[in-house]
Amino acid sequence: MSLTHRGVNYDTGTNYLADGGLSRRNWDADVMRGELRAIRDELHCTSIGVFGTDLDRLAQTAEAALEGGLQVWLQPRLVDAGPQDTLAHLAKVAELAERLRTENSAIHLNVGCELTIFSAGLMPGAGYAERVARLATLKGWPLTPLYSKRLNRFLRQAADVARAEFHGQLTYGAGLWELVDWKPFDIIGLDYYRMSYNRAKYVTKLRKFTRQDKPVVIVEFGCAAFDGAAEAGPTAHEIIDHSGPVPRIGGTYTRNEQVQADQLADLIGIYDNEGVHGAFVFEFIEPAHPHSADPRQDVDMAGYSLVKIIHDTPDGPYRWEPKAAFHTVAKLYGAQKA
Repeated sequence: MSLTHRGVNYDTGTNYLADGGLSRRNWDADVMRGELRAIRDELHCTSIGVFGTDLDRLAQTAEAALEGGLQVWLQPRLVDAGPQDTLAHLAKVAELAERLRTENSAIHLNVGCELTIFSAGLMPGAGYAERVARLATLKGWPLTPLYSKRLNRFLRQAADVARAEFHGQLTYGAGLWELVDWKPFDIIGLDYYRMSYNRAKYVTKLRKFTRQDKPVVIVEFGCAAFDGAAEAGPTAHEIIDHSGPVPRIGGTYTRNEQVQADQLADLIGIYDNEGVHGAFVFEFIEPAHPHSADPRQDVDMAGYSLVKIIHDTPDGPYRWEPKAAFHTVAKLYGAQKA
């Protein structure tokens, strides 16, 4: 396997939730360190994408990962923030990244993820959900010229803010619909999910990036674990119904971990064959999406994690168990290590 960066993404807690809460409500640094050891020793990753909102959690995780010998790709996320707040948050993370870089050079900075939908002001919409809905109505991707112009203007600002503090390599996580000017960046970073609409041209379009004069890293790719998830790609989580007091599956779906395992194996093979510099599975763990024996309560099947979460009590500690995809990825990543 030629992938230099064999990675997985790790969410330290992102303010995705409707009430502004973090996707990891409870934080335990010892638990995090144990999960990083599993990522290194059991999943055989060389690299980890560390993302989230809280600066202290980002710092703790990045420091622990570097100490454990992992390459770190650090990424701030501040959902629904305006341009100035987003840039201010990025500046703080860039300062953190530079402090870590002076002690250990194995760190990169990713200035953001799919900002046309995660940040306010680039596309119309009062919030993330409205912007996603608008995206679904656009007549053709990539984004219209207006949205692309706004995005690239903002990314130039983001790169300038990051470079004022951080002197390592920069990238960005571009959505499938975003037309990015990569001049301000050292690495082309793609959130490159495969789904029904792009399956036929998936490799052909990837080659448009690998033929450029910069390394290409797939900073996100993934799949959920139910029949039909491979066709849904990054929209698989939309089968979760959040209207009640507890999230549940909205409809009848059949859990199938092999779907996830097969999709990830296929994509890793493509990246290896096409000379991609690195790839990061989305994602290692999702504590907010627990597994249940009841299919209507099994929101884990609609998530993208490589491990399933089991709660003994709703808000108490959890334990995790590897899914089929965990073993598949570990075998592929471990083959290079051997």
